[in-house]
Amino acid sequence: MVVGAGIVGAATALNLQRKGFDVTIVDAQPPGEGASFGNAGITARCAIVPVPVPGIIRKFPAMLLDPMGPLSLDFLHVARNAKWFIDYLLHGRASEVERIAGELFKLTDGSIDEHLQLARDTGGAPWVTERDYLYVYPKRRDFESEAFAWNIRRSHGIEYEEVGAAQLREMEPDLSADITFAIRLPQHGFALDPAKLVKGLVETFCKNGGRLLQARAQGFESGETGARALITDTGVIPFDRLVIAAGAWSASLAKQLGVRVPLMSERGYHVQFANPGICQNHPLMVTSGKYVATPMADGLRLAGIVEYKPMDAPPDPRMTDRLKRHARLLFPNADLDDAETWMGHRPSLPDSLPMIGAVPEHKDVFMAFGHQHIGLSTGPRTGRLVAQMVAGEPANQDLSAFRVDRF
Repeated sequence: MVVGAGIVGAATALNLQRKGFDVTIVDAQPPGEGASFGNAGITARCAIVPVPVPGIIRKFPAMLLDPMGPLSLDFLHVARNAKWFIDYLLHGRASEVERIAGELFKLTDGSIDEHLQLARDTGGAPWVTERDYLYVYPKRRDFESEAFAWNIRRSHGIEYEEVGAAQLREMEPDLSADITFAIRLPQHGFALDPAKLVKGLVETFCKNGGRLLQARAQGFESGETGARALITDTGVIPFDRLVIAAGAWSASLAKQLGVRVPLMSERGYHVQFANPGICQNHPLMVTSGKYVATPMADGLRLAGIVEYKPMDAPPDPRMTDRLKRHARLLFPNADLDDAETWMGHRPSLPDSLPMIGAVPEHKDVFMAFGHQHIGLSTGPRTGRLVAQMVAGEPANQDLSAFRVDRF
């Protein structure tokens, strides 16, 4: 049984099914309707540098005061969760960032290949494509100011090419003239529609004999060897083995199994513009605003914002307004009248690493959540690794940094 029908849960279930397991997916929402619905859609091999980096604290005041900035805080919420935020920022030391990046690369390396392999012969195949990824900057000096992050990427063999203004105009003719420099990253890709990608994977999983149950997981019944049945709002369901892959909603289940999970919802937003009337050939990381602009099948999507508020707080329309203003600056000639907005929850842990592995006191329960900004990039490999763990197959790399009892 897999709790969670996002990209991590879908990848886990499909890989288990391919190994011959009889699998049920349980989720309160339809497949792909959580963070997998609203993300930027990037399969980013390069996404190994966490948000907290050296010097980040000094930048907080400017980011908070900037009406176009990427950060928003509820200060009472931050105060109530002070320990989490202190731990989070302490992991921004240079040595820690380098360690975290090395661990994340175990999950991001080959991300687009993992996606293509997972989606092959499934309904998800039409929704994922290989494409170079561009980091775009106003000036080359803005790229140079991020040398710390790029040196880390380079140290892990992440190749990139510098792109000057003239070449960039040829590659992206409708991009603002204020953007004059870019970094071009091969071995990347994106989902043309992340929700349809996940739904296509699950549809094929069901056609091949898997079961999908729309129910809310609430707790467990235990036997001599630990948890043996899942309690849901529709009944109690026994299982032989269970994977918790419920994203930001995983902590309450983990707590009932005796695992301390300092999981925080890092709220993110997107705005999607139908029929923008522009040419966009590549997904773009726009470094000046810390957001991603992706040419989705149904229009231009801008996704970003780091917002720390309680999970049940309503979406803040000021955040989507920021993204709309960024869209106008990025593509001055775009038609941005037809816009849809979204807010969702990124499951974040203070060390920016997910939990992947078995629960110590419940040998048949496994966890796979906490992928923060990079769930789509790391979901297929996480699913493959977890399926190997459930099957009792040895991993070919050290995954101890992701162990579930590290806190």
